[in-house]
Amino acid sequence: MITAVILILMEYINLKPRFHVREEVALGLASYLAGLSSWRTTLPHSTLLYYYKRLGRVKYVVSLSGLYAIDETKVVCVRGNYYYVWIVRDVVTKAIPFFMVTSLRSGFHVLIVLVNMRGIEEIASKYFKRVDRVIYLHDGLPAYNAFDWFNVGHKWVTFGRRDYAEQGFRTLKHRLSSMDFHFPWSSNRLTITSWLSTFFLIYNILYTQVYLVDRGVIINANISNA
Repeated sequence: MITAVILILMEYINLKPRFHVREEVALGLASYLAGLSSWRTTLPHSTLLYYYKRLGRVKYVVSLSGLYAIDETKVVCVRGNYYYVWIVRDVVTKAIPFFMVTSLRSGFHVLIVLVNMRGIEEIASKYFKRVDRVIYLHDGLPAYNAFDWFNVGHKWVTFGRRDYAEQGFRTLKHRLSSMDFHFPWSSNRLTITSWLSTFFLIYNILYTQVYLVDRGVIINANISNA
């Protein structure tokens, strides 16, 4: 399924490999996304990462409902550095419209999420139904008190619908487990963000409607209602 999705995506964005057929590139990328080391796919290591990054440049929006689950998790970079990956997952559409990577967790970072989500909602309203009311579901992290500061609807929940955010992380953690939760030695916040851009693009295509802005088409594999 992932191979088929990547092939369709490559067709839509007119990505034409020079030294490999599309099927070979798609299979290599699908194997990598499924957990295989970038050194063990059917493609050369550098070629694989080149096309992986190319997919991360795709501009797209997803359908939004306004009911979001927000959460953050810690990932390990080399040299003992830790980063937090934040995600916002739509409880209704199952999409992950926004993520970011930070070195800290604070109310200021919640503000960054809100500002970016408002921009995403505005763009999405041009292609999907407009969001009129927003509610964020979150855990007890003190940083989320910032929702009150900015007068944004929110609920502190410990299970149930907030688990939709954890479900998004579950897929990411499964992929990172083969990397022992360590990104490559040369990683930094920008390269981790670039890697995650491709990961969540494919994730969204598998779970919800994705509108490719530059191509004017909707792509959706719709493999699960999880």
